[in-house]
Amino acid sequence: MQLETQSLSSQLKQAGTKKPGLLFVLSAPSGTGKDSVINALKEKGTDFHVVASVTTRAPRPGESEGNPYHFVSHEQFKDMIEQNELIEYAQVHGNWYGQPIRQIVDNLQQGRDVLLKIDVQGAATVRQRVPGAIYIFLVPGSIEELVERLTNRQTETEEERQRRLLDAQHELAQQEHYEYTIVNRQGRLSEAVEQLQAIMQAEHCRTRPRYVQI
Repeated sequence: MQLETQSLSSQLKQAGTKKPGLLFVLSAPSGTGKDSVINALKEKGTDFHVVASVTTRAPRPGESEGNPYHFVSHEQFKDMIEQNELIEYAQVHGNWYGQPIRQIVDNLQQGRDVLLKIDVQGAATVRQRVPGAIYIFLVPGSIEELVERLTNRQTETEEERQRRLLDAQHELAQQEHYEYTIVNRQGRLSEAVEQLQAIMQAEHCRTRPRYVQI
């Protein structure tokens, strides 16, 4: 009995030690509402780090350095690639986007969950490099809803909007490669937020958590 008690005590002590965070990868067609879902989940008090991507595109109205991207020149982006500072990078809608490795590693080591908000190209690269991550795909309620969202936000020209809609058809076909799918229906944001929160909580309840090493 003494040996059993000591063994249980040892297990409880080990269970109470700080564990590394989990890496979640969220992809979705442009205009599906990724930022709205993420921001609403943060407002609920869920603690996780959203990686601020680097991009060569110009800031949109309301955006600033570090919110939600780090805006860099093509030359700076090239230097980051050569210095192996990006876990993945790709050209999307005519601009380059990349995910800084250091943000991910530092937060995971501190026991904080990390969320990568990336397109299907980037997710495919990360999947090869980090198989222990959790992959989630966000879809609109319908293509009609997606068209309405892209039109209403008025951040692209008509040509750019049509290009994003064509890209969306390809991206939606990739959701079979993800472990979870969440539908973000128009006017029902809270449902998508609750599902994302449930996924993150459930992954922490696994008997064999999918911790990653980068």
